[in-house]
Amino acid sequence: MRKTISILLTAVMIFGVCLMNSCSDDRTNSDGKPQVLATNFAMYDIARGIAGDTAEVSMLLPPETEAHEYELTLSDAGKIDVADLFVCVGGESEDWVFDLMDSMREEERPRTVYAIDAAQTADEALVSAIEREEGGEETEPDEHVWTSFENIRRIADAVAENLSLVLPDKADVIAGNLAAYKAEADRLEAEYRERLANRARNTIVVADRFPFLYLTEEFGLEHIAAFTGCSSNVEASLATISALISEVRRVGAPAVFVIEFSDQKCAEAVAKETGCKIMTLNSAHNVSKEQFQNGVTLFELMLENLDALEAALS
Repeated sequence: MRKTISILLTAVMIFGVCLMNSCSDDRTNSDGKPQVLATNFAMYDIARGIAGDTAEVSMLLPPETEAHEYELTLSDAGKIDVADLFVCVGGESEDWVFDLMDSMREEERPRTVYAIDAAQTADEALVSAIEREEGGEETEPDEHVWTSFENIRRIADAVAENLSLVLPDKADVIAGNLAAYKAEADRLEAEYRERLANRARNTIVVADRFPFLYLTEEFGLEHIAAFTGCSSNVEASLATISALISEVRRVGAPAVFVIEFSDQKCAEAVAKETGCKIMTLNSAHNVSKEQFQNGVTLFELMLENLDALEAALS
């Protein structure tokens, strides 16, 4: 019933957008540049890195907004309708994208990059150690594909390929931007490997949602988390908090992690009992208004994450 209502609402939105725009095919902005629209911050950063000055790149999710609480508005549907290239994750938390596309005629849909299709995904059921004990289950592939450097490169390739089809006369410029972006990813990945090579510990404890599966797999880290992926259930049970406390003590972890915009309630309970610090790992779903205005990049956030990981594993 909820999905049916969502589809109906999406159809109403598209009808409204078509009335406002007279279903115009003119998608370029006033400067004559094509419009690239990305759903979350990670997709936005990859898109702007590849586009450079060739296109106008914007982010659908307002800064400082929790990505998993986003609901499509008529205004946002209009932005998607006029985009030349739409870059989204395409995972479970963005089911509204598929409803939106299904409500549009094929010729009206913007060219779309689905990151989860471009990336290499985990193809087995993913269940945290705690949730396994409590009977929890996660059957969808983990959608946080951009936390892996290899996947960042794959997504960048897909964006470049599709943007070059939108702007064939700028293909050489886009190829140059792609090469530079991937080279920066290579440099940061090498720094991760160098700085984490001699770690004293191998397990991170996350008293929060866990959108870092691909990151930990890429660097051979173990983890225990309160919730798998970005579970909608973020009220930690006493059993979950107790398990995290035991794990912090077992591995001698100096810190427990939370993600951006966390209420930190679970982490505070663990820290109170163990004396460990609370540190942040930014999943790059979104950033603060100040970070966005200052032009923070995905790689800068990942470098901050490396500093935190190095401190917690030393």
